Amino acid sequence: MTSGSKPLVEHFERLAEKLKKDLKLGASDVAMEIGSNDGTFLAELKDDCTVVGIEPASGVAKYGRDKGVTTEEAFFTSEFANGLKQKYGAARLILASNVFAHIETLQDVCKGIELLLAENGVFVMEAHWVGNLIGEGGFDQIYHEHLCYYSLTSLTSLFKQFNLRIVDVEFIPTHGQSLRVYVAKGGDVQKTVSDVLEKERNLGLDKRATFEAFAEKVERNKQDIVSNIARLKKEGKCVVGYGAPAKGNTLLNYCGIGAESIDYIADATPFKQGLFTPGMHIPVVPIEKLRADAPEYILLLAWNYAPHILEKEKALRESGTKFIIPVPEVRIV
Repeated sequence: MTSGSKPLVEHFERLAEKLKKDLKLGASDVAMEIGSNDGTFLAELKDDCTVVGIEPASGVAKYGRDKGVTTEEAFFTSEFANGLKQKYGAARLILASNVFAHIETLQDVCKGIELLLAENGVFVMEAHWVGNLIGEGGFDQIYHEHLCYYSLTSLTSLFKQFNLRIVDVEFIPTHGQSLRVYVAKGGDVQKTVSDVLEKERNLGLDKRATFEAFAEKVERNKQDIVSNIARLKKEGKCVVGYGAPAKGNTLLNYCGIGAESIDYIADATPFKQGLFTPGMHIPVVPIEKLRADAPEYILLLAWNYAPHILEKEKALRESGTKFIIPVPEVRIV
């Protein structure tokens, strides 16, 4: 649920304002989002143009409709895109944020985007950048539903197959560091594109040795996390977790950290509370319990929001609670 994360809500509010201004969206324009979740992004545009969300999860799509966002419950395919075009017209804007990582049928999805995008339209996609993943990012972001991790080099090759080209790119801080790529059927290509392609070559993202070094780094990171928590437990310290995202469960399972080490995990999402984490079976409780308990140490599983969380829990830190930030290197603050 996008709306359950304040940083994500603010991220999409800023993006909506930027695109409204850059594209000069008006009443005759159509904006669509592939994987629209609870409609957070499109709700910011609905007063300016026609908005249509494509969201296959019916339980989540309902919340988009509650926000006044027209939402089609379906997976995005080229066949479905053809139906959308007939029903709503070509799209001046199509957004896919943190969606491409989950898609197996990339060729068909790109075919659908080519079909649905207006001649003067822009497709904007955001995806975790593999350069960050193997550099300053965290291995815990590699899990079952993320089939692919992208570089601008790989995306350039992909879109070339579909009368589409990358005309601009920027780095954004989501999930450590992500690419925001602007794709169109024509228009000038900005210098940012060649700059990022050169950066990727310099980082060796086309070399096997780069990824082998990443594997070794992950193993070292695991040993540091395990040894630090084992030391704290041996000293009789209370350690709990903060946040129950998918990445957190990857880290816990890979490191073998269970309820014997972590008393509980606090999460603000109501439908996670009262349940247990997959694999390690650590109970998930409301954030209020963590604040009441003021534990000695908190393992920050939602580490990509560290600045926001550390500021939010300033009172805990002032009371003596320390936060363990596990990746890319273990830090205790």
